[in-house]
Amino acid sequence: MPPVKIPSLVAWLTAGLLAAVAYLNPGPVAGALLLILTLLFLAAYSWRARRTTRHFRTEAQQFANNVYMLQTAEGLAGYGRWCIEIEPRRHLWSTEMCSLVGLAPGTPPTEETLQAIMPEGMGQLETALCAHAKDTAPYCVEFELGAEDHLPRMLRANVRHFFSPEGQCEQVFMVVRDVSKEYALLRDRDEAIAQAERAKKEAETDALTELANRRSVMAELDRAVVRARQDGESLSVIVFDVDHFKHVNDRHGHPAGDRVLGMIGKIAARQARERDVVGRIRGEEFLWIMPSCDVQSALRAAERLRWAIEAGTHSAPVPSVTISAGHAELQDGDAALTLFARADTALYNAKREGRNRVAQAA
Repeated sequence: MPPVKIPSLVAWLTAGLLAAVAYLNPGPVAGALLLILTLLFLAAYSWRARRTTRHFRTEAQQFANNVYMLQTAEGLAGYGRWCIEIEPRRHLWSTEMCSLVGLAPGTPPTEETLQAIMPEGMGQLETALCAHAKDTAPYCVEFELGAEDHLPRMLRANVRHFFSPEGQCEQVFMVVRDVSKEYALLRDRDEAIAQAERAKKEAETDALTELANRRSVMAELDRAVVRARQDGESLSVIVFDVDHFKHVNDRHGHPAGDRVLGMIGKIAARQARERDVVGRIRGEEFLWIMPSCDVQSALRAAERLRWAIEAGTHSAPVPSVTISAGHAELQDGDAALTLFARADTALYNAKREGRNRVAQAA
């Protein structure tokens, strides 16, 4: 209601003055004064009524404009409003909410409609609302939208409960949007990352033994030497290969030889520690990188590997084989290739000494 303005106040004061004069001086003059008084009162009341009407009409137009702008903003932003009145149970939602769930504008959110478009989502939503029944702060929930003739989609709602003075929840208000595209982007990103990781692993893995390939294991040897220098730790490497492997291929065929190499890869991977890296260098030759491992520990590990391969291939459905191995520990002045060459020389010393043994580099 607008405040009383000066013209209205003057009309009321004048009417009051004329009423007083008519009361104190009865007669024809008084009648005329009363008529004037009535006319002035009616004019003032009519003027104020028209002004009040214009004021409410303006406010109503502003309210309608605000509602229209809100609905337009909801449509542009992809948000919908959904209100659940608790007692009696009733659902109300905006036109944009109809668009979000794939219904015609103005479709009422009856229980049957909700169950049809959200066969799983209504249960998810009700569970979340019950879990937050006493919450006075806003919170976020997600629920699934989809039926037999709809592709599954995910909706996210910012929710707030409104309570009576007695503390009973009277209304649940939600602002809802479709986050299916966000989930699709996340799935695409995760799939792209997984594909990149698989491609990287394939590029660094020997397909036959599932160990690191030559490029990968030699790159790791470079990094291991740098880390050992920086941290002042020991570093051992074992180079080993299969004894008389050519005879295995000649006698049993290359497929049998491939199975032998695959078995050796599995045994070597089981023998290696978590920090170790084992790779296939070429043919039947392998490299085992052992960070933070001194000479005696490395030699014992090499002996365990030699025994495990001999026993493992003997009991498996592959030709029985043995290995020879050479060990070298990082020394001052060693580069990665120098360290590898020293271990490789020790390997050939083990072969010259009769094979099926471990030799240590000078």
